[in-house]
Amino acid sequence: MTSLANEFRTWILSRAMTLRHVVEGCRVESPDDEHVRIITAKATANVNFYELDPGAPEIVELNIIPADDPDNPTFFLHFEMDDLDHAKQLFDELIEALSQLSAQKVTRVLLTCTSALTTSFFAKKLAEVAATLSLDFEFEAKPIELALRDAGDYTAVMLAPQVHARRAEMVERHPDLVVFEIPGAVFGSYDAGTALRMLLNAMSENALAARMEQASTRIVRKLDNDKRILVISSVYGARDSLYSYRVYDCGEVVLDGRVEKPGRSYCDVKDVLASVRLQGVDPRELDAIGIAVPGVVDGSSVHMVTVDLGMPDFAKMADGLGVPVFVDNNANAAAAGCYVSQDEFENILLQRQPTGYSVGGQGLIIDGRLVRGNHGLAGELGYLVRMFDKSDELRERSWTSEGMRSIVAAELMCSIVTTSPEAIYVAVDLLPDMDDLSAVLAEFLPEGTVPKLISVCDYHERILVGEYALCLNALRQAASTEE
Repeated sequence: MTSLANEFRTWILSRAMTLRHVVEGCRVESPDDEHVRIITAKATANVNFYELDPGAPEIVELNIIPADDPDNPTFFLHFEMDDLDHAKQLFDELIEALSQLSAQKVTRVLLTCTSALTTSFFAKKLAEVAATLSLDFEFEAKPIELALRDAGDYTAVMLAPQVHARRAEMVERHPDLVVFEIPGAVFGSYDAGTALRMLLNAMSENALAARMEQASTRIVRKLDNDKRILVISSVYGARDSLYSYRVYDCGEVVLDGRVEKPGRSYCDVKDVLASVRLQGVDPRELDAIGIAVPGVVDGSSVHMVTVDLGMPDFAKMADGLGVPVFVDNNANAAAAGCYVSQDEFENILLQRQPTGYSVGGQGLIIDGRLVRGNHGLAGELGYLVRMFDKSDELRERSWTSEGMRSIVAAELMCSIVTTSPEAIYVAVDLLPDMDDLSAVLAEFLPEGTVPKLISVCDYHERILVGEYALCLNALRQAASTEE
């Protein structure tokens, strides 16, 4: 196998944990160097490497084989392994197709009117149209009183014109359902095609709202629980790294420590786990491990803006320990820590700018929800600064208070005019004077609109507390999903 093909295969395997979040219920297997499989109950995605000529780029085959129709792949293509970025793009398309196929479930729709006599016929017409369009839908008709009782067993409810007035009652009893009123003209003419199209539009809007809800994490201030959780905070300086760790047992701290190291590498997290184990805490007996790291966190994939620090296989770590491992950006964790430590603000921003770094990170909480954004890029304003300020002096300015103030003010200004937080927590060692920073912002903002600025001198503590809160949220969400 060529080095480029091996790099592609290694990249796929490093995303195993991320894929479990993207494709529900999947598992990743690699029986040998030439094959990788992503298996779900409904289909298997295959990545096959073929070496036609020794030393020449391999031919890579991507396909999806449905479990119920193995002779008819739903995704099939080949490409030459000569461009890693292109290979990754095609793999992401493969996973998107697998995710859509695996997520398909029978959609149960309930039709209702006063007696269900007319809606029974309409339900049959809808089922015929859905079958023609290869939609996995089931339609059933019930009178309104039974529908109000049983609607929770369905994905959507379609109200005939006779019971449009009962819509508010249906929504109040079943707030999570799509409740759709069939227009009188459509119902009267038994126009099932139009009714189904309108229903699909309504369901798409509802699904979009659900995805937006899932893209953010509601931070719960109440941290009471019966879990044993290890949280690790990693913060990188210009030339070294500092790891803080803590074990919570039912909310009480039973172990606290830190490890300082020359250099910077994500893989040092493994050494922290070894240190914890030597102190009598077996990570395999915990309920969860939370790791807060610098950089862009996309699922379990992590990368820095400017440097490659290597990345441990968090998926392999979780499998080896047998406990969930949650990975978060450390600025996001710190923002969560600031949020749960007060009850005055619902909209806050945390700004972290390490000394000697020309780029920083932000954690943003809006209406009590941590905003990660697509691919975890929310708050990574260092990219923006690097785009607009291409001078060679940028890194030099990050070593002085005046230079740091200009960098941080520029980043904060972008966030203030887009999110307008109530308070900004500033974790910047070179900027202890919040009045000074506030004065700079006030030069460009309307009078009285500069958010309250709060200096953070215990950044590691905020990360540990916040990562603990994020772990609890993740465990609670997993438990509610299983129920």
